[in-house]
Amino acid sequence: MKFPSRVIVLSALLSASLSLNSSANTVSATPQTNAHTTSRALPLAALPPEHLVRQTLENLPLLRASTLNIDLAREGKSKLESGSYEWSLKVAANRRTDQIGDRFNEQELALERPVRWFGKQQKDVAIGEKGLLIAEASRADNWHEAGRTLMKDWFDSLREILTVRRLQEQLAIADDLRQIADKRVRAGDAAKLEAVMADTEYQRVNAMLQQALLREQQMLQLLKTSYPALPEPDPVAIAVPQFSADSADIWLDRILQDNHELELAQAQADLLSLQASRAASDKMPDPTIGFRAGRERDGQERIFGISISIPIPGSYRRSESDSASLRAKIAQENLAQTRLKVRTVAQRVITQSQRSYLIWQSMLQVQQQSQNQANTMMTAYQLGEAALTDTLNARRQALDATLSAETAQIDALEAQARLQLDTHAIWSID
Repeated sequence: MKFPSRVIVLSALLSASLSLNSSANTVSATPQTNAHTTSRALPLAALPPEHLVRQTLENLPLLRASTLNIDLAREGKSKLESGSYEWSLKVAANRRTDQIGDRFNEQELALERPVRWFGKQQKDVAIGEKGLLIAEASRADNWHEAGRTLMKDWFDSLREILTVRRLQEQLAIADDLRQIADKRVRAGDAAKLEAVMADTEYQRVNAMLQQALLREQQMLQLLKTSYPALPEPDPVAIAVPQFSADSADIWLDRILQDNHELELAQAQADLLSLQASRAASDKMPDPTIGFRAGRERDGQERIFGISISIPIPGSYRRSESDSASLRAKIAQENLAQTRLKVRTVAQRVITQSQRSYLIWQSMLQVQQQSQNQANTMMTAYQLGEAALTDTLNARRQALDATLSAETAQIDALEAQARLQLDTHAIWSID
């Protein structure tokens, strides 16, 4: 039984209108419903279990090297506390002959050691402690950056898996459409060109699916190789992005108050400042204190004494102090640049988290409208009231809208997870 064209068109318009009203109500109600959601809430179902993430991060070569670097800094701190100066022992034996030909055996023993003065030892201790602090801050920063990389790889894999599944569904629909076209051609209700067009669409979707399968396989291989402890992403566990009522300023304060990159840059600037102060102290050389004991003229004369020697400073020490001072100033400028960079990145992450949620809501509305229109056109084509070209265009638009909506959903989840990561609400090294 065939329906008039007007009935089909009116049915399509009515279906799209109902979908639009339903989607609009959903979009407008969602932010109000989630407005009371705390800023710490996160759809963790989209992420791997935290204990597996921590196990994975701890076993990364970069983090293992960072742990060894802390041990190295601890040894460096111990070395600076003890200092590089050591005792020197001097032993001498002489044969003395006087004018009348008498000969005497003489011996001399000396013990010498340079000493740090003018507070240099305390400065070396402070430098060692700051070096240990830098190693710890560097490990924390490496942990955070590794977490960012892991999160990006995880969501990239999730996108590819979802794309494959949607294209598989679309391929099945294209195959159904191809079979319908074949039946209509055999029944004499359509030209052979429609069967060719339907088959071409099937081949096009199949080619897109093969490309998506390749990208999916590459991403899953990357996850398996880089993070063997993690399971494969499950698109069924994808949650709905949540709306946060917290302002951008609140999120910015949270990120800036506890930021490993800033802590590392600050510690490095402090270290170079301490080293500059230490180099300035070296303008006054350290003295060498010695204790001497000797026997002369076969023991007829005995000598006990103390010696102090001080190097005469030259231009090298002044140049070294000036260089250290310049390095400290450069570190301060790098710290200022790091503050600017961290603030800029934080603002971008916050904006992306807020805007990606709204983008997903808009894409979801478009997806619902496009899907309803595609279903209506499919029914109309089966009834012989719509052209195959229009039906194929509707299916393509529905596929594009579905992929865009799901991509926007993953983008929103990733942006919110990244914001939680940067505020150390999840995967914190502490």
